[in-house]
Amino acid sequence: MWLYQALLVLFTPLILLKIRRFKKTYVHYRAQEALGFWPAVKADLWIHCASVGEVLAARPLVLQWREKFPARRLLITTMTPTGAEQVVKEFPFAEHRYLPMDWSSSVSRALKKLDCKHLLIVETELWPNLLKHAKQCGLRIDVVNARLSDRSFQRYQKFSLVSRPLFKLPDSFLAHAQADADRFEALGAKKVLVTGSIKFDLAVAPEVLQANWRRQLGSRFVWMGGSTHHGEDDMLLRIHKVLLQKYPDALLILVPRHPERFDVVYVLAKQSFERVALRSQTPPDQWCDFDVVIGDSMGEMMNYYQACDVAFVGGSLIKRGGHNPIEPALLGKAIIVGPHTFNFLDITNQLLQVNGAVRCEDEAHLQSAVVTLAGQSSQRYRLGQIALRFAEKNQGAVTRVLAEIDFR
Repeated sequence: MWLYQALLVLFTPLILLKIRRFKKTYVHYRAQEALGFWPAVKADLWIHCASVGEVLAARPLVLQWREKFPARRLLITTMTPTGAEQVVKEFPFAEHRYLPMDWSSSVSRALKKLDCKHLLIVETELWPNLLKHAKQCGLRIDVVNARLSDRSFQRYQKFSLVSRPLFKLPDSFLAHAQADADRFEALGAKKVLVTGSIKFDLAVAPEVLQANWRRQLGSRFVWMGGSTHHGEDDMLLRIHKVLLQKYPDALLILVPRHPERFDVVYVLAKQSFERVALRSQTPPDQWCDFDVVIGDSMGEMMNYYQACDVAFVGGSLIKRGGHNPIEPALLGKAIIVGPHTFNFLDITNQLLQVNGAVRCEDEAHLQSAVVTLAGQSSQRYRLGQIALRFAEKNQGAVTRVLAEIDFR
């Protein structure tokens, strides 16, 4: 742990800078909580979600837990202000706090204000000081929707002196798939179960279906890049330039993974296209006047996916490991992924095996696939229906999680 503590000290200026940026950008950000100065809070269950994606992933779990235990109190923590906004929107009945940065003093100070005996961590947000102090305070710790890519596994193995004690602290890991479970066990986890991904249990919100952005866009072909990273946006924009030569009314919705890149990607798009809109400034019923829309909003990913005919899942054309294809699958969309899908390897491989998605190895292959699918509505429908059936078949993880965890 001494190495980790030394690194924390080294990175303190950067962490403080991040807190300062959050406070400057988001007026409701409570910076004092990130430093461990929590108001007193009492809860029967504490769920930690790093940001928006984890909050949305936890939605079916939270709602079923509340249905089962309606009188119990819930605390949800996030690291980001956008995550906090999503908690308020999705779970108005829950108390929210910002997770303290992982300095030992900040975590200890926050936990002294907490009266709770059970912590659920969504996905694999494992902070050493948080886990250590939580166990010292007598909290049961369960990691749900736990996943660990091979790349992260190799990294943890290189620092086994730090990682093995860390993975022994949670009482259980409820893993996505057997491959994830095997990695957790190899790193020293004491109890590992395979329950599947709770994201399969994500119900498409009625508001998404009621808004029906796709209907507002008429008969034009619409494709999107969901959760794109640096290096992918320019490729998608070049492909769209080619696509417009054959389908002049086609629309590209480009949704960068990180909010700090919204403006950068907008500028990038404006270099190649005159008609570029920002979602924050232009409602969907006005997108008919544009070639490219930048999705610069948070918590609307399902709306963006609903609006498209073909969904490219970002982070997969470059070596970032890709993002989760379940969301477009649940909406019955034709899905394209790149060659790098190690973050969701098991789910993506299963989807590919049933021909519920198309894998493209590079930009040229992606261009060919997009142009082809733009002219084949029946093929798009077939791909989308296979993906939807795959997603529905794999539902039930929340029920298994609730059955495995002791909520007494």
